[in-house]
Amino acid sequence: MRIVPLLLTLSIALFSATSVEKKIDKNQKNLKTKIADGKNISSKLNDVAKDILKEKKKLKDINSQIANLRRNINKNENTVKSKVLDLKDLTIQNTNLMENKKKLEKKIIKVIAEDFSFYLISDKNYQDSSDNILAEEVVNKIGIIMQKEFLKLSHNYDEINKKISIQNSQIKNIKTSIKKLKSKQVKYATLKKSKSKSIKKLNSQKTLYKKRLLKIKKERDTLRATFRKLKIIKEKESQAQKQKKLSATKAVSSKSKLNGKMTVRQIGSSYQNSRVRKYKGAKTIAPLDSFTIKRKFGRYTDPIYKMKIFNESVILTSKTPNAKVKNVLNGKVIYAKKTSVLDKVVIVENSYGIHTIYAHLSQIAPTIKVGKQVKKGYVIGRVKNDLSFEVTQKNYHINPLELIRH
Repeated sequence: MRIVPLLLTLSIALFSATSVEKKIDKNQKNLKTKIADGKNISSKLNDVAKDILKEKKKLKDINSQIANLRRNINKNENTVKSKVLDLKDLTIQNTNLMENKKKLEKKIIKVIAEDFSFYLISDKNYQDSSDNILAEEVVNKIGIIMQKEFLKLSHNYDEINKKISIQNSQIKNIKTSIKKLKSKQVKYATLKKSKSKSIKKLNSQKTLYKKRLLKIKKERDTLRATFRKLKIIKEKESQAQKQKKLSATKAVSSKSKLNGKMTVRQIGSSYQNSRVRKYKGAKTIAPLDSFTIKRKFGRYTDPIYKMKIFNESVILTSKTPNAKVKNVLNGKVIYAKKTSVLDKVVIVENSYGIHTIYAHLSQIAPTIKVGKQVKKGYVIGRVKNDLSFEVTQKNYHINPLELIRH
């Protein structure tokens, strides 16, 4: 008689578990879709962010060029003003010299004319007289003095003309330079306007993508909350079955809990607060032989979107394609399968409560199975380019770069 109620209880429990399993599967599919959508939008956001940074750098360079041009134009304009003033002074000097030269020429002509006319009208006796000789001597002296003065004025006139020619040439060159600089200034102003429009357009795209990403995140968080709730229900049902000491139910319950634990966990979440512990043990080998660090561990604020993000893992970019991924500590494989978001994932349980997680693998080694003991340096798979590497210890996250030599 005891068997019938027991079977009835078991049937109800199994039916309830099946119903919950269906809900979990449905929510898992929805969650995968939302995660994929979010990944796609995030990729577009990153592209837009890079474009914005490039355009801002170009705009900064253009502004710098415009500032330099403005300084050069101002400098040249000041030089032109100074040269124009010098030219004005020289022109005035030249005009005065020309007037003095003309006056001197008139004086010379007058003296010569008077001397010559006097010589013509004077009689021979006067010409031979001492007075005439004295007059000629005076005229000659005056002529020599005026000739020297005339030569001096002519020399000054030539010098000033040379200076005027040089100043005119310099002013012409400076004006040509200013014209070229102003032409460049117009060109850079046009470029600046174009880049400003481009940045404005990219910012509009960024705003649109951010809204879509936040919407997807909200939907994803809702699905995760539902998923956690269903998982709790499932665990409660498993506990109820355990209490009835049904060995078959206990086996199913144990397997369900293991699978649930591994599939629900999102490695490297950017949206959840994480507890961090500093690693104090000895350093070990890196999972890749040759690599660069693409993304570091910990909190940072995105420079474009001003969003606070926490990276629970690091991303190591292999310097060689299709590189081997090595286990970094002795341990046991507790998870090895493909996922929808993180590609192929291997999790190794190590000593002292440490777990090492290797994600985005392109291949998992055929020898890697759940339960297999693996030594340090054992090849667990391959990666095309980027390896996501995460380390935890007793519910705390550890900076993977503190664990490995690099």
